[in-house]
Amino acid sequence: MDLKLVPLKYEGLSPWQIWLSESQERMTLAVPKKNWAAFKKIMDRYGVEATRIGEFTKTGKCVVRFRGEVVMDMSLSFLHDGRPVQIQRSRKKESGSKKAAQMPNVDVRKAMLDVLARPSVGSTAFIAAQYDHEVQGMSVTKPLQGRGRVNAESGVLKPLPGSKRGVVLSHGYCPWYSTLDTYAMAAAAIDTAVRNAVCAGASRDYLAILDNFCWSSSEKPERLWELKQAAKACYDIATRYGTPFISGKDSMHNDFRGFDDSGKPVHIAALPTLLVSAIGVVPDIARAMTLDFKEVGDGLYIVGKTNDELGASEYFEYLGAKGGSVPVVDAKQNARSYDAVTKAIEKGLIASAIGVGRGGLAAALAKSAVGGQLGFSANLTSVPGEAKRADSILFSESQGRVLLSVRKGKEKEFERTLQGTAYARLGEVSKGACAITIGKEKFEYSISALTESYRSFFKHW
Repeated sequence: MDLKLVPLKYEGLSPWQIWLSESQERMTLAVPKKNWAAFKKIMDRYGVEATRIGEFTKTGKCVVRFRGEVVMDMSLSFLHDGRPVQIQRSRKKESGSKKAAQMPNVDVRKAMLDVLARPSVGSTAFIAAQYDHEVQGMSVTKPLQGRGRVNAESGVLKPLPGSKRGVVLSHGYCPWYSTLDTYAMAAAAIDTAVRNAVCAGASRDYLAILDNFCWSSSEKPERLWELKQAAKACYDIATRYGTPFISGKDSMHNDFRGFDDSGKPVHIAALPTLLVSAIGVVPDIARAMTLDFKEVGDGLYIVGKTNDELGASEYFEYLGAKGGSVPVVDAKQNARSYDAVTKAIEKGLIASAIGVGRGGLAAALAKSAVGGQLGFSANLTSVPGEAKRADSILFSESQGRVLLSVRKGKEKEFERTLQGTAYARLGEVSKGACAITIGKEKFEYSISALTESYRSFFKHW
């Protein structure tokens, strides 16, 4: 190619200043020679400056001239292949024991209130309330949902006033699992973003995702191996869900190196983190979902399996417990569940939907109750899956699960729609207290107690 750096607005600048400038308003286009005149005419019509700076040639060189002087003459073979390749090698990181440390005697009833009050689970309304989410009045569902104003995991917008179709935006991130398994962390982030989008009313048929890697230095072989595992999870899970990556970004070297008060070197590294965003289509915004319970008597259902997967969970963080098994994403099983939930939403059977994520089923039940300011009666003894202990059933963070309230009188049709998936009826929405039964254990909470715990951590921010 033969390029000429034409000064125009660049009077007084050197060729290198022009060449390396990062001004944001410029764009480089390749226009067929025969179309140049027509292209220039269109640009002039809209007052857009367009300058022909060169042409492609067969010389195999990139030649750049400035005021008639050659300032660059480089072969394309060197330009593309001349940089020496730096070989990096990864080394598998030794994984910790999957066996959890000796569990202390836990007051499970109190633990539910305490976990709900933790900053990774509780209300962050003080942040959401500061943002203008009503630009052009196009928001269908809000960032704070229900009478109890609970933080949503997704939102639905209506970009075209004359259309009933909507756009759903959701996200998922699980950096805490990186302490045990970066593959599981990345898989869970994708699963969470997809699950949250489905709970808002989207379908996997029209869903795409974006990645945002936030990583510490990967020069160390173990760190590079962790990065490779996360990238492998991106491919595995996205292809199984049929959700293409349409964009993304990488933020590497999230490290601090300095000194402490005594002058000793300090290195602080961010947890390996993958943030996944999802964007999809809601065919009819009248079917857009929110997380809050709606009516007394609505049926309460859990979709998906609850396994003993407490490794790096909020519950283990609360207890200071180490080890354990991180959640494993079964994309084939989860996709079947998500598609069934989508069909139930399209049929108008669902009153509320929330993905079971950080804090487990305990947090999901509490958030839906606080959102609707309604109670519930739930028997969790026979939830599908391998979890048997009360705390494991309540706080396991197994992926692929959705908590639903089903409109009164629609339960049989809903159960027919869910055939072929793992689900269980837990109970129903009530007007009074929130009652949980697991085997012989029973816990009861008032709506006010759950609401207070949920709002407590950032209450005075």
